[in-house]
Amino acid sequence: MKTTILDNVLSQKELFYMYNQIVSTPNWKLNGVSGSDRDPRLGAPVLTVKVGDIVEHHPFFLWGQTLVYRIAKLLDDKNKGIPTQIIRMWLNVTYNGKKSQHWLHRDEETDLQLKSIVLFMTPVWQPDWRGSFYVDGEEFKFKPGSAVIFDSEQYHKGESPESETYNWQRITCNILVG
Repeated sequence: MKTTILDNVLSQKELFYMYNQIVSTPNWKLNGVSGSDRDPRLGAPVLTVKVGDIVEHHPFFLWGQTLVYRIAKLLDDKNKGIPTQIIRMWLNVTYNGKKSQHWLHRDEETDLQLKSIVLFMTPVWQPDWRGSFYVDGEEFKFKPGSAVIFDSEQYHKGESPESETYNWQRITCNILVG
């Protein structure tokens, strides 16, 4: 599957509502890492929703499952398919100037059927704040409510914001489906 970006997966109202829910949830951990070459010293704040068979946050998991179905329908309309079973789901925060939070990695190296979804969850974002997302070197600008869908074995990384974001945190929702 060619990397695809879908704009406006989330409406502005839904983004503001979910952003407030996400940042006010007390279950954040400070060791978010991804990929098989994980180095926990590079971790960022993460809110784990589901890993394997363990659901840690049921309301966000149910919301995430509806997102996966919404994205599958949007892709189906473009004659592209995607599996809909959530294998892993979490939310990440990236702070301005924290380059160590992002490193080139793959979400999956052995199962070529898995797909990754990265949703841009911050409702207010300015282009000069940077914070892009890269898949195999291709840049996808951080655009509120958009989703990037790609094969999980592709190398990817996020970009830290380059300037003051005026207390808006760069939040992404990362979903691995199979």
